[in-house]
Amino acid sequence: MSDAITVPPALINRALTGQADAQFELAELYMQSEHEDDNLLAEEWALKAAENGHLEAMYWLGEGYTVYAKDVQEDDPEDSKTHFELAYYWLKQASEQKHAGAILELAGYYRRGNVVEKDIPTSVNLVQQAAELGDAQAMRDLACIYEHGLGVEINEAQADYWAEKAKAAD
Repeated sequence: MSDAITVPPALINRALTGQADAQFELAELYMQSEHEDDNLLAEEWALKAAENGHLEAMYWLGEGYTVYAKDVQEDDPEDSKTHFELAYYWLKQASEQKHAGAILELAGYYRRGNVVEKDIPTSVNLVQQAAELGDAQAMRDLACIYEHGLGVEINEAQADYWAEKAKAAD
């Protein structure tokens, strides 16, 4: 195990005064620790930052809760559902502010039917939105969607278009 995280007092002071950037920086710092208590502090500070409107904190929580929900899905379906709901909430908040990564992650919720009705057209639409916002992974996904006709008609021209855009974005 690594040593405990050393937190600069100035960072704590800024975070305690409600500065969302400092709160999220503190969350990221605590997340680097291998101590479980520090991981809980990371979540606590990320929640404060997200509640203060920090876009990356919203996405970070949504993505983290999604990963956790998938990890425990088989062993603890209720805990998984709770975390999918938390993840969906934060991803939705970030997507409303046009966060491409959050929009792409939400597309997976509609594709899989996690805590929302399975809806392939909505999923494809969300992938398209993320691609149009410049997310290279969304562009690759959209190329695959059009190439294989996953919820849309096969369209080789669109598949090629998005594959080329993804290469240019990488």
